[in-house]
This record gives sequence, C-alpha cells and structure tokens, in this order.
Amino acid sequence: SLSSLSSISGSDIAKKLGQADLATLKNAMQTGAGKLNGMLQDMQARTTMEELNASSSPCTLKIAVVGGPQYDRLYERLPLFEQETGLRVEIVFRGSHPELNDYLAASFQQPSPSSSSVPPPELDLISTHIKYAPSQANFLQELDYDEVSEQERSEFLESALEASKFQGKLIQLPRMVDSRVLFYRADILETLQLAPPETWQDLLVIARTIRKAGLPVRHSTTKDLDVVQGYVFPGKLSGLFGTFYELAMMEMGHPEALFDSDDHPVFDESTVVNVLRYMRELVTTSAVPQDIETYYFDEVSSAFCEGKVAMVADWPSFYGNMKHRLRQAQPHARIKVMRYPVGPNRKRSAYSGMHSFAIPTSCRHRTQAVSLLKFLVRDDQQWIEASESGSFPTKKAVLQRVVDETASRRTIIADQINHEEAELDIERLRCLRFTVENDMAMFPHLATYPELEDALYPIIQDAMMGRVSPEEAARKMKARALGPI
Repeated sequence: SLSSLSSISGSDIAKKLGQADLATLKNAMQTGAGKLNGMLQDMQARTTMEELNASSSPCTLKIAVVGGPQYDRLYERLPLFEQETGLRVEIVFRGSHPELNDYLAASFQQPSPSSSSVPPPELDLISTHIKYAPSQANFLQELDYDEVSEQERSEFLESALEASKFQGKLIQLPRMVDSRVLFYRADILETLQLAPPETWQDLLVIARTIRKAGLPVRHSTTKDLDVVQGYVFPGKLSGLFGTFYELAMMEMGHPEALFDSDDHPVFDESTVVNVLRYMRELVTTSAVPQDIETYYFDEVSSAFCEGKVAMVADWPSFYGNMKHRLRQAQPHARIKVMRYPVGPNRKRSAYSGMHSFAIPTSCRHRTQAVSLLKFLVRDDQQWIEASESGSFPTKKAVLQRVVDETASRRTIIADQINHEEAELDIERLRCLRFTVENDMAMFPHLATYPELEDALYPIIQDAMMGRVSPEEAARKMKARALGPI
C-alpha cells in the first residue's frame, strides 16, 4: 500500500531524493507497492549509513587563543574535550593579547573594493576580552538562548554575564575576572618602619623612601635593579593606559571627566593634568625605576617575584606563579596584600576586565564550536584555573568552592611557613572579592576603544618621562580622544 507515504512530508522526500530517484520512484509506483516499500527501505539504510560515515569522520575545530603561563594550563585540557566528543581541536594561533588582537584584525580585515577577494579565516573559536570584543563585534556571532540556555546563563556572576554583552547581545562567555590588588613586602616596610599606604600619595612617599634606602636585592643574578625599587607598573601599551585610567578614576571630581554617560570621550584637562603630574613625580623622585617605560605585565610580576621591587599591583592569574617563584628566589620574604589605596576623591578604582571566548563569523562547525565554548568555561576548568593559577572565576558555584576551600586550608595547616601562605591566600581572596564588587574600573563599551588606547598611551609615556609637559600632553590627549580614530 502507498499509505505508508502519508507520514513523510513532501519536503522530506525532496531532501532525500534527487531527480533520478524521483523518476525511479514514479516507475516503482506504477509497478507495485512491493518494489516501492523495498526501495524506501534501501534509501533509508543508505541515508543512515551516510550519516554514520559523516559522524565517524570528526571535524577539526580551529582556534586562536591568548597565551602565557597564566593561561596555558586550560589548553592542556583540550585532549579531554577531544576524548569526550570525538572532535579534534587545533590551536592555529597563540600569543599575547596585543599579538592576538593584531592577528584577528588582519584575519578579519575588510578588503578594499580594489583589492582581490580575501578568503575568510578558518577559525571556529577565539579568545577575546570584554575590552576588545566591542571592536570585534562585526565578526563575532551572537549566542542565543537555544545555544546558551537561561539556566546556563544563571550560573555566571551577573556582572560577568552583563559585561559579556554588546548592545544587549551576548557575544562571548566569560572565562575569568581580571582586577588588580596591591602586593607588598611586609618585611621591607617593617625594616624601614613604614606603614602600608592608605593613599596614592602615601605610596609615592613609601616607594621613594625604599629606593633611597639602597637595600640590596638578595640572590640577584643580574646587575640591573641590584637595589630594591619601591614600586613598578606597566610603562607601555595598554598596561600604561590602564594605569592612567584607574588613577584618573580616583582623581576626577565628577563621573564624566573621561567619558560621558553615552561613553563618548571627554578627557577633562584638569583631571588629566593632575594624573600626569603624579606619574611624572613617580619618575623624578625615583619612586619607580628610571626605565619604567620598558616594563609590561610580565616584567612587573617578575620584578616582584625576584625581590627587585617592594610593591606591585598584579592580576589574579599571576598569583600561583608568583608564590612558586617567591619560594624559590626569596624564601624569607613576607608578602602581604591589600585593596588599592584611595585617590584624591577618596575612592578606590582598580584597572579591571574579563577574559572570554567567542564564536567568530568564520566558524564552520557552529554546534561543535559552541560545545567547545561551554567546555572551556565549564566549572571543572574554572576550578583548575582558580586553584592552580589563582584566577578569579566567573561561575558562582566555582567562586563559592574557592571561598570554602581557601578558608578550610587555614584549619589544617600546622607549620608556620604554610600557615602564613594560607593567611595570604585568604586575605588576597577577600581583597579581590571587595575589589570585584566595589572597585572595578571597567572600560566603556566602545568599538574604537583599542584604537583609543593605542593613540593615547604614547602621549602618557612622553609626559611621564618628561619629554612633554603634563599640560601639553593633556591637550594632545583631548584632541586625539575627541578627534577621528
């Protein structure tokens, strides 16, 4: 009987049959139901075999990620994803965030009308950052509720998920929260009878005093920085702009001194001048190394780990490596941690952001890429990063586990050295939670923000090093910020 066809729609038949098969079907209908049923069974078996063959040839997901000691541990988990799914993952690019941004910009650049067509990159997933994602929004895909359900969204910290949106659309999933706290050598401050800084002016005076004391660096293997420096921060690129940004947030007398409520640049000159004067004074008083403009994030962290500087503001994911290196290079150092000092406006403001993963428009295997995206921010991955590197998780359950297990360490540790480390762990986490909840200096969601950073940090650097006056630099910064980027 032909009644068995009633459960098959015309569109389903059209999808499964070509013109030749349709002709054969017509002949079969004319010669009897027996042949028809046999042919349908044969086609069903053939379709099932084709699907099985397709699934037995796993696709390879190509990804571009941020790299470094604080990030690479997660990528060691990719074989687990391959084992769980049968898929393959190939890291086609790994580098620092500036290098990654350049790679993505070149890969997704819009070809000019006169140029030959540029083939799209073969990328299925990328690392990004809430600071950079708005400038990449033209090649990032929205994650809808079919892919990331309401329940899955509710597992993230509300602030982290909200920061992962651009123009109301979820375009990334947050990996970790980045927010700086201040680490300092308590043993050095106590030797010089100095109290921890309550204000940024206090920090300048303390750093200057430490440098003038001429304390030798223990176990120094190099001639540079053989005297302990007071303070150091990133003196170039986005790290310098971020340092300026947080100082400006603690300087300004009204909330729209840098950007207005619509995120348009303002750059009030009096605010900018005061910040640049302070940064210049750090250099002229030797509160920071004279080659400060050569330091970036890794150099800042290394200087502290090697005992070459007494105070640094550092990131959560550098913490695990910091403790390990300090135990080797400076076993007698006593480290303490605190929230930022307050600025002239009596506020604390810490340069902050969030690392994330996103699906680009070049993705060839969207369903599989979304499964990798979820794997990378899964609770077990966030726990490994938080427990080993010290990163601050974006998942509520993981953060609670970090809090509980950090507190429990204090009750089971007997020896003095590990007890001090456990106390440091607890205080660091407390400071981080306060900072994330109250002190985060978040960047405006501007598509041109990375270009703004690149345009302004050299001017900040020139003022800091005395190549231009703070007043001239402030005028230049305002002109560049308000002009076309």
